[in-house]
Amino acid sequence: MEPGAGASGCAAERREAGPEASAPEGPAATAAPSREAADEWPPSSPSPSGLLSRPRPASLGVGEARLPEAGGGRMAAGGLLEAGLARVLFYPTLLYTLFRGKVPGRAHRDWYHRIDPTVLLGALPLRNMTRRLVQDENVRGVITMNEEYETRFLCNSSKEWKKVGVEQLRLSTVDMTGVPTLANLQKGVQFALKYQSLGQSVYVHCKAGRSRSATMVAAYLIQVYNWSPEEAVRAITKIRSHIHIRSGQLEVLKEFHKEITAGAAKDNTCHTSQT
Repeated sequence: MEPGAGASGCAAERREAGPEASAPEGPAATAAPSREAADEWPPSSPSPSGLLSRPRPASLGVGEARLPEAGGGRMAAGGLLEAGLARVLFYPTLLYTLFRGKVPGRAHRDWYHRIDPTVLLGALPLRNMTRRLVQDENVRGVITMNEEYETRFLCNSSKEWKKVGVEQLRLSTVDMTGVPTLANLQKGVQFALKYQSLGQSVYVHCKAGRSRSATMVAAYLIQVYNWSPEEAVRAITKIRSHIHIRSGQLEVLKEFHKEITAGAAKDNTCHTSQT
C-alpha cells in the first residue's frame, strides 16, 4: 500500500458517517407533559418513568437495504391480503388503543413515553396534541411509520407540521404485520441524530406505539448506545411495557446491528492504520 492511501480511504468513509452523539450517563427522570382539558384526546399525559440519558458517540455505517427476492404471485397475494386486513382492522384497533388510553387503573396505557433526551415513542400524534408536543416536549421532528391512510383524517399533514416548525419523515410500513426495511431504519436513525445534535426532540409513532415505531426506536438505541437488539428492546420495555416486537422485526434489527458492528470494526481498522 502506498503511504497515505489507508488514511484517505478512511477519511472518505468518515465523511459518509452520520452525526455524533455524546456519552451516556445514568438514568434520569421523565418530564411529564402538561395535562390537556379533560375532554381532549388522547387522555392524560404520561406519568414519570425511567429514562435513558445522553448517548455516546456512534457513527452510522448501515449498508444498503437488501432487496427482497421475488417470491412469485403467492407472496404478492399474501402481501396484498395482509395490507387489506390491516385496513379493515385499522379503526377497530385504533378504538381499542383510545380505550386503553382513557381507562383508569391497571388497564391504562400512556399515550407516549420519553425514551431518552431525544426520542419519544408513542401512538398517533392526534391534532390536539400538537401544542403539547411542540411546546412542552420540544419536538421538532416526527417519524411516521404509518401508511398515509392511517393519518389522513386524524393527524397533521406534512404541511401542517411544517407550519408549526416540525419536520415529518414518513417511512410507510404496513400495520400489524409490516417490518421496516433496513434502508428505512437507517433513514430514521439519521433523522433522529440530526435533531439530537440540535438538542431537540423527535416523536416516533405508528398507530399504537407498540410495534413498527418501537422497532425504529430500537434501531436508534442500537446505533447510539451500541446495544444489541435484545438490550435495546429490553430498555424500551422498561419504559413502555406494552411494546410488541415481532419475530420479523427482531430479525431486521439483528441485520441492522450486524451492519453497525461491521462499520465500527472497519472504522477501528482505519484508525489503527493511521496511527
